Amino acid sequence: MNNLIFLITTISILSSQNIDLYFSLVEEGKVNGVKESLPELLSKYPKDPGVLFLKAILTSDGEFAIRQYKNILIQYPESKYAAESALKIGEYFYSKGLYTQSANLLKNIPNEYPRFSKMQRLTDLMINSFNAIGEADSAKYYALIINSMFPAIEINVENKDNKLSQVFSFRKKTENLGPYVVQIGAFSSKENAKRLKLQVSQLGHDVSINKVDSNGKTFYAVRINRYKSKRKAEEIGKDIKSKLGVNYRVLYRPSSWYK
Repeated sequence: MNNLIFLITTISILSSQNIDLYFSLVEEGKVNGVKESLPELLSKYPKDPGVLFLKAILTSDGEFAIRQYKNILIQYPESKYAAESALKIGEYFYSKGLYTQSANLLKNIPNEYPRFSKMQRLTDLMINSFNAIGEADSAKYYALIINSMFPAIEINVENKDNKLSQVFSFRKKTENLGPYVVQIGAFSSKENAKRLKLQVSQLGHDVSINKVDSNGKTFYAVRINRYKSKRKAEEIGKDIKSKLGVNYRVLYRPSSWYK
């Protein structure tokens, strides 16, 4: 025990880049010692994504942990803890039976974070999420995309038609999708658009950023795709406004339109 206290004390005087040592202690089951050091870490590094992630995995309050993971995704999307946070949120959705939200979130992670080390775990959970809602075709589609990017990933789906050319693009098939989209923002800064996209993706929606030119200026429109009826699109817009406080517009954009 004395050795553990000495180790934690030694780590605490180092830079926050050594936060991985704390995760190692947690994996070894030495959780109590790490919890004792957490207040000091938060005091020294209150905005370090690694410290915030450590705080999330140490709490027994699931809702609080999810808020922490979402905060990391929004505030620190470039950190190495962002993809792990997204996976944690996907796991939470799945555990609660929110399979649609889980699938819609997980399918975007390989594109956003291609160096994520837990791609096999992510792929398995994404496939299970799609299958749980009867979307076997979507499970196969996105699994084949991931496999085309990461051949070592096992996907365990049949591809009898061998139409891999259909999945090298991340544009999902649109012939069966509706013509209505929900636009929740248009920004001159692409970074601002990315932040809003991440925030809304956490609610389980399929979100895209569309480049729009207007009056000689370029904007980046954040849109939720796509719905067969305007009524359904309105429901989604109202729900997002109630949760995030953002205004929305329902637009008629058939798949033949580009903007």
